Amino acid sequence: MYRFVATRPAPARPLRRFAAANAAVILALALPAAANAARVSGTLMGYETSAPLPSRDLHFENSVTHDVYLTPTHADGSFAGDLPAGLYDLRAERGAILVHGVLVRETDVQLGHVSEVAPYSPARLFQFQDVANSLVTSPAPSTAFIMTVDTTVIPPSAAAVPKPEVNWNKLPPGSEATGPTGADLPPAGASRPTP
Repeated sequence: MYRFVATRPAPARPLRRFAAANAAVILALALPAAANAARVSGTLMGYETSAPLPSRDLHFENSVTHDVYLTPTHADGSFAGDLPAGLYDLRAERGAILVHGVLVRETDVQLGHVSEVAPYSPARLFQFQDVANSLVTSPAPSTAFIMTVDTTVIPPSAAAVPKPEVNWNKLPPGSEATGPTGADLPPAGASRPTP
């Protein structure tokens, strides 16, 4: 004699697992990815000297996309820029490659002392880059972020506006901090009177 046992259908666990896996994938794709950028820094030094070179415009050129990221040098010759992940060439103002193949990933990159190319190096000739003349003529003002030919005619009777002398080491007048009662604060480092 055969005995039949009624069984319950198996629960829908594989379907639930499949739905949960799909939800996880969709959520991972919907969230923004972390920006893979790092800070690349160094100091630009003169050719065969230890003197830093201030006020130079360096640029990092992506070796694949040829995107350019500009960074200036400061008074001590230091420079720094935040770059997305990629492979870059550090170029001087006119295009000579100073450092070839800077690999940028998630961690910051310190280039150390970067020396300028020799004055009569062939690299200056073969790696030369420059900004071309403007091809666009537009009525947009010269302060717009497009490169245009400024056709504004200045009449001879126009008065020259003197360039103001600015001392960047001092605060502008009226911007000094005052105490809670309006009295001037004591100078830094001075002892404070006891109440």
